[in-house]
Amino acid sequence: MQKDASRSFVMDLMDLVVYAWKYLVLCIVVCLAAAVLYLWKATPLYAVKMQVRPGITAFDETGKEIRSWNVGDVMDFFRQDAYRAFLPEEGSVRRSLTLHPAQGRSATTVTVTLYHADPAEGVRILRQFYENVLQYYQTSGKEPLIAVSTKKIQERMQALESLIHQVDSVERPSLNMEIEARKADLLTKRQLLESVEKRLREISALKPDANMFHVLLEHESMVKTLRNEIAEESQVLASLQLARDALDMKKRRFEAEMALERQKLASLVPLEQVVPPVAGPSPVRPQKKWHVVGAVMAGSFLGLLLGLGMRERHFRKTTLR
Repeated sequence: MQKDASRSFVMDLMDLVVYAWKYLVLCIVVCLAAAVLYLWKATPLYAVKMQVRPGITAFDETGKEIRSWNVGDVMDFFRQDAYRAFLPEEGSVRRSLTLHPAQGRSATTVTVTLYHADPAEGVRILRQFYENVLQYYQTSGKEPLIAVSTKKIQERMQALESLIHQVDSVERPSLNMEIEARKADLLTKRQLLESVEKRLREISALKPDANMFHVLLEHESMVKTLRNEIAEESQVLASLQLARDALDMKKRRFEAEMALERQKLASLVPLEQVVPPVAGPSPVRPQKKWHVVGAVMAGSFLGLLLGLGMRERHFRKTTLR
């Protein structure tokens, strides 16, 4: 009984296909023609992608990063259309563009995709979008943690600027003046030493007598004294130069700390860019292969339905006759 039913179903299906093949071909051709017309008229769209993740909203006392947003918050930011306020304002860009978020494989990032006919313009729009987000959250004070951290960092930067100014305007000029004065004094003493040594050589070359011996002793004593003073001055000058080098190192340390604080300030944003916007090399929409496959499947389904309907109509007419 079951075998007869299965055989009957297969025969009915084969009979339907034989009867409806003309309608099947007709519907497939019509659907393919519609798909080709759509593909010919449709504007090719490029996928412009940017990868983001929850950004840094604060730093604790040890400098450790605090991220108050999570991946779910980032996804909600795009799903709830909150991002549209940060799109460029030219023309109808805010109304016509849609950003498509997708959570990354690592579960810590979100890939944002924009489909645009001009890949370069799509990259520009995403860049401008991220810059607008960055500027808004860093200047508006809408994110409490960012506002508090920004204030602390700015106070630290002001303190560092004061320290750098103190080094440049007070400590270094004073030290340079003392070094230059020491150098001038040292040069004077060296010139005087050369003069005394020259005179000593001249006296030594003369015929010795009692008076000349007394003068010779005075010059030798003066040479010894000058050499000791020059040695002491050289040591003091070397220590002053080391102090100036240490002052330069202190300034560089302050500048490095200032650069670090600027980096911290720039990183305070709930949405951090991991990979900048990049456009694909070729259009991704419309997808020609899937449109053709869909047209064939739709045409086949419609053809079978139309064939079934015509077959039933034909049977009814035959029965009535």
